[in-house]
Amino acid sequence: MKYAILGFFLFFLSFSQAQLQGIVFGIKNGGKIQLKQAKIILRKAQIQVYSEENGRFEIILPKELPDVLVVSAPGYESDSVIVTKEDRFSGLEITLFEIDELDEVVVEFKQDSKTFSRLKPLQVENLGEGELKKAACCNLSESFETNATVDVNFTDAVSGAKKIQLLGLDGVYTQLQMENIPFLTGLESSFGLNSVPGTWVESIQITKGTGSVVNGYESMAGLINVEFRKPTTMQRFFVNGYGSSLGRAELNVHGGQMINDKWSTGTFAHVSTLQSEWDRNNDGFRDAPLSKSGSFMNRWEYTGKKFETRFGVNGYYDQRLGGQLYGLANRYRAETTNQHAELFAKTGFLFPKKPYQSFGIVYQFKYHQSDGLYGLRDFGGKELRGYINAIFDGIIGTTSHKYKVGVSAVGQDLHQHIDSANFNRNVITPGAFLEYTYTGTRLVLVAGMRADFQTAFGDQKEKFQFSPRVHAKYTLDEFTDLRLTTGKSWRLPTVVMDNSSLLATSKTWVVNGSNEQEEVWNSGVSVVRTMRWWNRSASISADFYYARFTKQLIIDREQSTDSIFFGFQRNISRSSTFQTELSFMPWRTITFRLAYKYLEVKADYVGSLRQQVMIPQHRGLFNVAFASRNKKWEVDGTISVYSPMRLPDVALPDGSYLTDEKSKVVPVGLAQITRHFKRWDLYVGGENLFNFRQKNPIISANNPYDPTFDATRVWAPVMGTVVYAGFRYEIKRKVEKK
Repeated sequence: MKYAILGFFLFFLSFSQAQLQGIVFGIKNGGKIQLKQAKIILRKAQIQVYSEENGRFEIILPKELPDVLVVSAPGYESDSVIVTKEDRFSGLEITLFEIDELDEVVVEFKQDSKTFSRLKPLQVENLGEGELKKAACCNLSESFETNATVDVNFTDAVSGAKKIQLLGLDGVYTQLQMENIPFLTGLESSFGLNSVPGTWVESIQITKGTGSVVNGYESMAGLINVEFRKPTTMQRFFVNGYGSSLGRAELNVHGGQMINDKWSTGTFAHVSTLQSEWDRNNDGFRDAPLSKSGSFMNRWEYTGKKFETRFGVNGYYDQRLGGQLYGLANRYRAETTNQHAELFAKTGFLFPKKPYQSFGIVYQFKYHQSDGLYGLRDFGGKELRGYINAIFDGIIGTTSHKYKVGVSAVGQDLHQHIDSANFNRNVITPGAFLEYTYTGTRLVLVAGMRADFQTAFGDQKEKFQFSPRVHAKYTLDEFTDLRLTTGKSWRLPTVVMDNSSLLATSKTWVVNGSNEQEEVWNSGVSVVRTMRWWNRSASISADFYYARFTKQLIIDREQSTDSIFFGFQRNISRSSTFQTELSFMPWRTITFRLAYKYLEVKADYVGSLRQQVMIPQHRGLFNVAFASRNKKWEVDGTISVYSPMRLPDVALPDGSYLTDEKSKVVPVGLAQITRHFKRWDLYVGGENLFNFRQKNPIISANNPYDPTFDATRVWAPVMGTVVYAGFRYEIKRKVEKK
């Protein structure tokens, strides 16, 4: 087998195709900085890429040369260079100069709303600001409504909590990061998505499969990285107001300021409330919980010649009240309160004489408290978590051979309970990693290994965890990339908050062996091709991923009618996912996107391998976006169709049982119209436009303290059509004449 793998890579290396590498610098305030998001385009071939955070780029040269390479960036004069066949395999250093001929220039820069990175060996899907504005996008959980890769669902019919799914796996298996810092971990997993306003977000990167070993050991299904707006590029002032027919109201404010040529700061604030009671199906329960929440973040950046740092604080408060309406005797309440405070920082040391070497340290410390009540059941938890990650990167001889090496440590003091049952742990997990990257003419190969030692539980063998990972990108031609990935990941489950929605039943929890880690091997293959159809931009992608758990915590809701069993299974559960997507711009003003996804997620239930509950096996998505040529109007519409999903077996009040039941086909539509003015945006839209509702999501709603009560079988929207409207006002950043 090892000879076959070696032969496979040698076969790739035997090919050669021209690939141009380079780095883009900018001269600003007399200093030289690396420019990210600079646009690099080959004019005749119409091949386009963007520079990364460190200003570096790679672009595949076409067979027909010479061509003109044009480089541009917001606030800088564009530059161009003629590329010939003699420039193959060479490197470029391009320097752009700040615009100073005009008294005042408004910085405007627009990238495609959704793109796939051609540089990275992993398949990274980037959702830009344009994509995030297509929907109401009031918080992070609503940022994926026009995206087929990530699914977001309500966990139950009383709390309003949402969870994401990637590769058909629960959101706890997806590693969430804020600019490569751990994000929404531990006790935050159930309600944390609602705490991040969409207006704070600059872009989102979605990676399927195991990610880089540098980022940790937890990316079992994939990784979602959220990039917040940066003080140096964000608006000087921005305010967004939102209101819906549901009675939900939100206000978001942020602004950035350059203190001097080295220091900058950004401040973010958010408040939201919902105080209207709705019961459209007349079952006595609120269709949406009453809520009030607030979030705040302040971040700072310092940029010097040899030292850079980003640091900040954020916190939020979220309170929800679901359950039965006011006025009912002995009413069932679903109350949750979450409080969060966090410090974060990133520090980088640069070596001007060795531009391909750097050393960085990432730090984080957070405190989170959750308290809640479902009927007569009390739950809650407190968490203190510390994180540090030190990374050194450099090259071996040439930039074709790069490496990253480092050490990390995670400390967690976790206390959680349900009634009188406690699920506590105090764990420190030190780790070390090494990652090597080979960049050839067609092949990019990344091989990494990390070793971690968790001190919480298990025997010596289980405490010590190896996580090998290999990723490869092979360029078939100047328009097509093939990617392969495989690797191992693991995590420590947070039993209570990972599954808090299951408290919305009258069933007893039976937990066996919660103090173990889950482990998975995840492998995948993907193909992405960009092309020109009738001289218009188009792209098509297809991928397949297979995840097999060597150990997984399975929640069995069907073994008993009055209990939920938690237990570990070995080498049984698995997930197979196929997705394909086509994007096409037939006219300059209209873009179509069509996607299909197939999910087969199986585990052992009552002695047989069955599809996991509450997961649709098929999903289709169609999105159309229109933008007028004068840039004053935007119209966007999305239709998603979900196939029937298997529902958990359940007992009914009359003593009968529902077994092998499936949901209906669920169509969901949303649309939005936006009118742009000089500094204002006004928008109006609608969600669940087909008014498709699950009429009776709660079993035994008229007797919530009965043993058959169950509010967790939610497979469709509970609310009908929701209409919303909002505004955005901004004062953009300006580049002034020196």
